[in-house]
Amino acid sequence: MLLLALLLLLPASGALAKVPGLDAPSPATPVIAAQDILAQIRSGEPQNYDNVTVVGQLDLGQGVETVKQSIRITNSVFQGSVRIEAVTFAEVLDLRGCVFEDDVSFVKSVFQKDAKFSGARFQKQADFAETYFQGPASFISTLFQSDSSFSNAQFRGDAVFLDSGFASDVDFNYAKFLSSGSFWNANFEDVSFFETQFAGQVTFRAAKFRGNATFAATRFGSDVLFRAARFGRGSTFGLSSFGGLADYGNVNFKKTAFFGGVKFADLAYFANARFDGDLILEGARLYSMQLDNVTFNGSSKINLNSTDFSKFVVHWSTIRDRMVYNGAAYLALVKNYKSLEWFDEADECYYQYRRIGQDQAPWGWGKLSDIISWLSCGYGVRVSYTAFWCLFTILIFGVIFWAGKGMNKFEIEGVELPGYQRQKPSKRVSFTDALYFSIAMFTTSQAPVNTYPVGVYKHLAMAEGILGWFFLGLFVVVLSAVLIR
Repeated sequence: MLLLALLLLLPASGALAKVPGLDAPSPATPVIAAQDILAQIRSGEPQNYDNVTVVGQLDLGQGVETVKQSIRITNSVFQGSVRIEAVTFAEVLDLRGCVFEDDVSFVKSVFQKDAKFSGARFQKQADFAETYFQGPASFISTLFQSDSSFSNAQFRGDAVFLDSGFASDVDFNYAKFLSSGSFWNANFEDVSFFETQFAGQVTFRAAKFRGNATFAATRFGSDVLFRAARFGRGSTFGLSSFGGLADYGNVNFKKTAFFGGVKFADLAYFANARFDGDLILEGARLYSMQLDNVTFNGSSKINLNSTDFSKFVVHWSTIRDRMVYNGAAYLALVKNYKSLEWFDEADECYYQYRRIGQDQAPWGWGKLSDIISWLSCGYGVRVSYTAFWCLFTILIFGVIFWAGKGMNKFEIEGVELPGYQRQKPSKRVSFTDALYFSIAMFTTSQAPVNTYPVGVYKHLAMAEGILGWFFLGLFVVVLSAVLIR
């Protein structure tokens, strides 16, 4: 009977093992004391742990200056603080996927090989100030839930912060990225890159800056990409320098974008960007800036005061109502549009420059001459204004001569036919004749051979002749300026 029972149980347990999705329960996570790890490091033993819990404070700053063996502790939890300061790691340090529940400090440490922190989560403060990364530094999908610092850190290898998240303040002030850097799709709260140096290419593509983003006095030695990034609050790039391409295409600036005093040595590409606040370029030095299809909010302004640029590609219709008035900035834009062969936009820009200047000028002979220049020829760029005044002058004087009977025709003897009194010329000229007389006076200052003004209208005819010389001369000058270019 016992043998039979065993035979019946064996198939049943085999069937149970093949049921999909039914796994045996995992053993409890191993617990390791921080002191044991320190003892192994001091003894020179390589560390290789996965999915463990480290309890106690891990303080490697006392008595250990160089760690010569590789350390690999992955997918683990550090319950106590980690203090590894002024320590040199000669081999790879791999802490991928670890959770640090207390403060972490790697201040002044040196990583001669790879430093792997991808997927790690720092729940408290993380301090990498003055840290030296000689090899690649990997912080892919790393989450910093509290304040963190990389100030004065130096990255000689590639620095990869792809998909990383900074839920609180983080500063990279005075840090040096001597190779490439990647912050693609990173998420920042308040971040500061004050006087940071990027020697190689760096990308902030699709990065999200929810708080204030400070890149003041930052030096970008090569290309930098901010394409499709989002700046939720103020963004400051004041006094920064860009040695290569600066790609801000499709970037959204929710607040003021401050680029005062920046230097773009290559193309600054802002095509399809959106500015919900002001764009400040005061004192900037631009080699070539492209603002095709940019969008400004209704109240946004653009400040080009003291800006020096060789090429500024933006249509006048985009910025015409947003310019902070500065005479030198307007004239520089006029010159820029002419170099781009956008002559109509150059005229529009110059017209607005003169119009605003006239409104702000105090009353005097200068303002009066500006008003005359505005009305007569649109400051020399509106030939239609002069054409209008030519036609208007001819018409109004023709009406005056006709309605006031201000002109007569000569009656030549022998013209009348006996018995046909209706064919005798009338002394009252027709409106057509008056208009013809007005045209002749306006263009030649001489009346037709068979008509003449009478009374006070002689003086009006002389005045029309003077106006004719003035407006015709002005029309030729303005039209020539338009045609010659």
